[in-house]
Amino acid sequence: MITTRHSRKSFAVTGNGGRRHWRNNWLLHRDRKNRDLRAGMRRGKRERFWLETALDLNDHTRSSVRTTKEHRIIIDLPEELDFEANYETTASHFRILRLATNLKSRLKTLRFEKIRYISPAAALVLASEVDRWNQVVGGKLRPNTEAWHEDIQRLLFEMGYFDLLHLPQPDQLSPTKNTTFLKFKRGDLHDPNAGQIAKQLRQEIENIVGGSIKRHFLFEGLSEAITNVSQHAYSSSKDIEVKQWWLSASYNRDQRSLCVIFYDQGVGIPETLPSSHLYEFIKDAFHRWPDSEKIQAAMVVGRSSNEGVERGKGLQNLVEFAQSHREGVLSIYSLRGLYQMLNKRNGAGPVITTVRKDHETSVGGTLIEWSVKLD
Repeated sequence: MITTRHSRKSFAVTGNGGRRHWRNNWLLHRDRKNRDLRAGMRRGKRERFWLETALDLNDHTRSSVRTTKEHRIIIDLPEELDFEANYETTASHFRILRLATNLKSRLKTLRFEKIRYISPAAALVLASEVDRWNQVVGGKLRPNTEAWHEDIQRLLFEMGYFDLLHLPQPDQLSPTKNTTFLKFKRGDLHDPNAGQIAKQLRQEIENIVGGSIKRHFLFEGLSEAITNVSQHAYSSSKDIEVKQWWLSASYNRDQRSLCVIFYDQGVGIPETLPSSHLYEFIKDAFHRWPDSEKIQAAMVVGRSSNEGVERGKGLQNLVEFAQSHREGVLSIYSLRGLYQMLNKRNGAGPVITTVRKDHETSVGGTLIEWSVKLD
C-alpha cells in the first residue's frame, strides 16, 4: 500500500516507524560514540604512556614534567641550573626539552618561576634548546614573566630570551649588578659569516672589559671552536635537523672574571675521536673507555678523526687562551664526559691541574667554557 502524509492511519504508521528508526539510529550513534570515546581514551593513555616512556623521566625530572590530555608537555625548570654544582638535574631537564623537540611534541609551557640561579653556560644551553624547539616544532611559549625572579628576568633579557620567546620587552628593569651577559649568537653549520660572528663577539667583550684581554688567543679560540663544528660535530649525524652552534659571554666586574661559552648539539667529541691505539679500541669495544678520557685524548696534539685536519691542535688554541691569564679554567663537556683544565700562576710559574668526570646524563653535544680572571 502506498502511504501518503494525508492519510491519518498511514501517517501514524509512518510516524511511529520513523520515530523507532530514529531512536534505533540514535542508540547506534550513541554506542558508536561511546565506543570511539573509550577507544580514544585508551589510545590517549597509550600515547601518553609512550610519550612519558620516550621522555624517560628520572628522579631529577619526574616531579617537574607533566603531560596534558592533549599530549602537550609542561616543564617546570628547577631552582638551580648549573652544570658545575647541579649537573644531573640541569642536564636532565634540558634533555626533556631536547626530546620534546625530536618527537615534535607541543610544549604547553616552560616555567621559569622557580629559577633562582642560572649559570652562563646553562643559560646558553637552555637558549639553544628553546631556539631549536622554535625552529623545529614552532609555536609560541607564553611564560609568566612577572613571576620571574628579578635577577633571572634581567639575565634572560640581556641574553636575548625575550626576543627568542617573542615576549614584549620589560617596561623597567633595575640596573645590572655585578655581571653583564651578552646576547647569545647563533650560527649555521656552513655559515659564511661565522668569522664575522666571532669577531663581533670579541668586539662586544672588549667594550665591556676594556683592552686587557688577550684578543688574539680569544679570537683564535672562538674561530677554532666554530671550525671544529663544521668539520666534526655534525659530520656523521643524518638525523639532526638543526645543525647549528650557539655562542655567548658574561663578565663579572667585581671579580674581573670573563666567561665565554660555546655550544653545539652535534655527535660529541667522544664519537669523533678515533681509536688510534689497539688498547683503546679494545676498551671502547667493551665500553670501558669513558667519555672524559676520550676528551682528554682529543687534547693530545695530532689526534684527529679527519686525516686532513688535526682536531687536537685546534683544541690547543683553547688551552692557550685559558693559560694566557693569571687564572684560567677551560671546561669541556661532551656527551657524558667532563674534562677540565685549571691554570693558576704563582711566583714559581703556572700551576696546571686537570679534572675528569663522567655523568649519567649527556649534555647533548659539546659545551666549551673559557673562564679567565683578567690582569
